[in-house]
Amino acid sequence: MLIVDDDPMVLSVLKNLFECFQHGHRYAVETARDGAGALMVLMCHQFDLVLLDMYMPGVSGLDLLKQMYSLGVRAPVLMITGNQDSKAAADALRGGVFAYVPKPVDLLRLDHLVALALGSSDHPSPPTQAAARPALA
Repeated sequence: MLIVDDDPMVLSVLKNLFECFQHGHRYAVETARDGAGALMVLMCHQFDLVLLDMYMPGVSGLDLLKQMYSLGVRAPVLMITGNQDSKAAADALRGGVFAYVPKPVDLLRLDHLVALALGSSDHPSPPTQAAARPALA
């Protein structure tokens, strides 16, 4: 799992959550604090899942998502954001994310969404092929 967020506290909390025993799995977690760092990690490693902050300095989560697809990354993506904008959520879902998760993050819900994303055989496709996905409740 790759977690990308510019907030070191968010990275620490999420890394600790997913490195602990959850849903019968112990996740291997890598982190990046920005888009450039995420791309470097993605060029060297494959991940089963990406947790991606929507708004980071330098590059937005949506722009990074497009770059990830151009690199051939096909892992499900959960977009996390402090922005409650429904247009941003729709853009993220149209962009191919598995789920859009508002901050503050409900950690139990996030853990459940991660389990769903990893168990899904219908991983998102690049935006050119992706249909809009309904928000998960």
